[in-house]
Amino acid sequence: MKVRHKIVSLFIPRLVREITAWAKSFADGDFSKRISLGARDEMEELADSLNSMSRQIQSRMEESIADKSRLEAVFLSMFDGVMVIDHKGAIILINQALRKFLSVEQETAGRKPLEVIRNMEIQAMAENILALKSRFESREITVSFPEEKILLVHATPVARDNRVDGADLVFHDITELRRLERVRREFVANVSHELRTPAATIRGYAETLLEGALEDKQHAGEFVRIIHDDARRLAKLVNDLLDLSRIESGKMKLALEECALGSVIDGVLTAMDKEARRNSVTLRKEVPPGLAKVRIDEAAIAQVLLNLVENAVKYNNAGGSVTVGARETPRFLEVSVADTGIGIPREDLPRIFERFYRVDKARSRELGGTGLGLSIVKHIVQAHRGEVMVESELGKGSTFRFTLPLAS
Repeated sequence: MKVRHKIVSLFIPRLVREITAWAKSFADGDFSKRISLGARDEMEELADSLNSMSRQIQSRMEESIADKSRLEAVFLSMFDGVMVIDHKGAIILINQALRKFLSVEQETAGRKPLEVIRNMEIQAMAENILALKSRFESREITVSFPEEKILLVHATPVARDNRVDGADLVFHDITELRRLERVRREFVANVSHELRTPAATIRGYAETLLEGALEDKQHAGEFVRIIHDDARRLAKLVNDLLDLSRIESGKMKLALEECALGSVIDGVLTAMDKEARRNSVTLRKEVPPGLAKVRIDEAAIAQVLLNLVENAVKYNNAGGSVTVGARETPRFLEVSVADTGIGIPREDLPRIFERFYRVDKARSRELGGTGLGLSIVKHIVQAHRGEVMVESELGKGSTFRFTLPLAS
């Protein structure tokens, strides 16, 4: 009996040391340490229980860390911006998408939304949710810095134990969506206006003729000519709209072939010769011999050149000239159409390729323009992986340039 008590008295201090070391590692977050006993006795059951508890906690902690890592990966890779705030309204974290939307570079943890995003509406949404004034808020908000963006913001509370523990704010960038909606509205309005004008003219003069003007030989011919011109303008507008729709919808399939651009230019200048002579405008071609071939849809590029040369002739001065040139660079072929006409004001240059945009609306309509030609030019050139540019000086003329990739 004395021997047993002696063994126990020697064993218990070592066991206490083992448990103390285990508990210290446990407190430090190391759940891998185990209690080791040298002999089997009544204390081994305690050690086994503690070791089993340690293994279970370690397993659950590893699962929790893995879940947290997965959630963080999803959160950080989301396309929409996300902000999480605590019950005091301080930011816990924001994801990379929101940082990119708003060019947030500073540390955000612990700061109010207003300190990071200079917008009172976002701050008000967060405060309303935390104060339980609303269970869900959604607003369309415009922010101006670093650039103007339209954001659709949804805010919802984070509840725990029947109390609000924070809030989530999700930011959708709808800037492009609103821009496209505005473009669509403007397009519909412009199309309606452009179609209404010639249609009203045709109807008006046709009614005048039917009411007896046919007998007025002096004016009847003029009325018929006006009807003919507006009908032609209406047909051109419809054709341009169909072409533009086909290009923008991706339904226009380019039939790319290796082609010598010189022959395409010759065909366009021949087609425009009569119009140029009627306007007292000289057409010139400045293309060096032996120019490299390009891979293009010949009909589409001919349409580009025809639109540019036609505009250059229309908006020129009597006695002026239009020069079509081309030069080769290491990566592409650059084509230019230069005129000595009226020129384009500097403030109009950034918008010149927009649909229905006209510098001189009255003159454009008088000359039969639809306002779609340059937009078609831009889309066809871009479909060929090229770029289109313009330089102009008011009263001195304009030069349009576009690039085409060289045939490999």
